[in-house]
Amino acid sequence: MNRLRAWLRRLCECEASLEQELLARVLEVLGKHAFETHRRRREENRQLYLQLSHHARAGKYASILPALTQQRTDEQQLVEEHLNDLRDMAWHLLNALAQITQTEAQDDTTLRQRLQQLSQQAQRPDQLDVQTLRLALRSMTEVIARREQRHQQTLRELQGQIHHLMRELEQARRESTTDALTGVYNRRAFETCLQSTVAVHRLFHYPATMLLIDIDHFKQVNDTYGHATGDAVLKAVAEQIVRVCKRRSDFVARYGGEEFAVILRETTLRDAHKLAVQIAQQVQQHPFTLPTGERIQITVSIGISELRPDEEAEQWFRRTDALLYQAKQAGRNRIEAA
Repeated sequence: MNRLRAWLRRLCECEASLEQELLARVLEVLGKHAFETHRRRREENRQLYLQLSHHARAGKYASILPALTQQRTDEQQLVEEHLNDLRDMAWHLLNALAQITQTEAQDDTTLRQRLQQLSQQAQRPDQLDVQTLRLALRSMTEVIARREQRHQQTLRELQGQIHHLMRELEQARRESTTDALTGVYNRRAFETCLQSTVAVHRLFHYPATMLLIDIDHFKQVNDTYGHATGDAVLKAVAEQIVRVCKRRSDFVARYGGEEFAVILRETTLRDAHKLAVQIAQQVQQHPFTLPTGERIQITVSIGISELRPDEEAEQWFRRTDALLYQAKQAGRNRIEAA
């Protein structure tokens, strides 16, 4: 009987552990696809979901539901606001078109009446009334002038609305491809650039090289100094990478927690290795300084590979990632290239 009780207890513990892990995974997925709200930036929301996933694994359910409810409410509010903005924009456009149609119909009626008067006068030249002709022509001229003026005004209004919408769309596009914390591109943009780089290479055979960069012992920085300091370190490292990879064609992205990717088009492995050395030196030579004055030494590990003929994007990425893994396994603060 005691064995049965012990077995049932272990079974219940196992089921509880599975439930905790499942909930944690769900929260991590929500965090991966989090977006900016009025309350927090995108990166802050990701950190919130990550913290909630830790609570789930620890069985601390009491704090999860209120935080998750508030977060989903904030997200719903933001989505509804954007939808309302789109509805308002569509309504303004439709209303402008409706007004144009209605006014055009009225002007067309006036023009037809004046043309009919002129036609009648032309059929009876013996009864030609110069004053009537003058009034009809003046009326037609005024109608045409009003129409032209109205067209110009409507065109200006529509142009303003379209420009506003284009700015909103451009901002949304930038936000969807930019990492909110560091300001470099995000993983979504990286995957797009990766595919396009492979396509260009197949067409023109230009060399292309990828760098995968990992901040050494970043978890230790987070655990010791907190996530705020960790975020500041990520920003600082991103700035150092961008400072080295400064050509317009150089593509820098944050594709993981403490991992960055650089795609260098028209760059050989040899030239990319020189840039990687510069990045490693820049990061190491600029320790992060805390408000207390304490300095944190930061280093990075880097994997580099040049795109091979007929190599798929996923194969290229995996090969570079394997080189990054080798650099980390060899003691970190290293560069592995192939």
